[in-house]
Amino acid sequence: MNSQDITSEKQRTALARKPAERGSLGKGERRVLTVLFCDVVNSTGMAEQLDPEDWTDLMNEAFPHLTAPIHRYEGTVAKLMGDGLLAFFGMPTAHEDDPQRAVLAGLDIIDAVRTFAEQVKRDHGFEFGVRVGINTGPVVVADVGSSEAMEQTAMGDAVNVAARMEQTAAAGTVQMSGDTYRLVAPLFDVEALGAIDLKGKAEPVPAYQVIGVKSEPGSSRGIAGLSAPLIGRDREIAALKAAVDRLREGRGQIVCLIGEAGLGKSR
Repeated sequence: MNSQDITSEKQRTALARKPAERGSLGKGERRVLTVLFCDVVNSTGMAEQLDPEDWTDLMNEAFPHLTAPIHRYEGTVAKLMGDGLLAFFGMPTAHEDDPQRAVLAGLDIIDAVRTFAEQVKRDHGFEFGVRVGINTGPVVVADVGSSEAMEQTAMGDAVNVAARMEQTAAAGTVQMSGDTYRLVAPLFDVEALGAIDLKGKAEPVPAYQVIGVKSEPGSSRGIAGLSAPLIGRDREIAALKAAVDRLREGRGQIVCLIGEAGLGKSR
């Protein structure tokens, strides 16, 4: 056996060991995520008219405008897809207002692209625009793929619905599903689009186009129209008011509010 045969045998052995060394794919973790898809409208038509290098340069200039709002609201850019992106809010770090963060990020993306679109219009004569789709729901976060190619992502119908929300959105708009709207309704002005047919879905899905942030946002907590006074918290409220008074006098401080879950700390 010559040296080349020995080398080939070593390579075959290494490849045979590779799956075992990397281990099996995990079952994943169930979580509730808000999923955001964003893509460039009519990207195929624009790419057709540009040299591949010019199209690549154009998208490289565009992506910072698309990703910065995601990071600003502490979402995760899961994947860049040539002419768009997939982002998760609630993975790996979860916030109780992840749906609100996702919608705000979507609105900021639309705003950020407007100035960039003017530059594209001047340089290339194209109408450059994006659209955003958002949905909230249960998913499984797991490593998917094979031992040779693996990535961590979220799987489930919630991701599919977010993609369909984006695909059916008008250019320059943010469109969200009814599941997301239910969680952020007091915070945003919207236009109800009714139940729309989505590819692959047995039943139509309610959709809403986000107009903007309400001038006087309501509370996302509790039940609309119902309220009750705090009972037995006079001492705590007085302490907080005194802290605010001292702050107005220029004496800053930190107040720690400690208690078991469900005691009403947020209120």
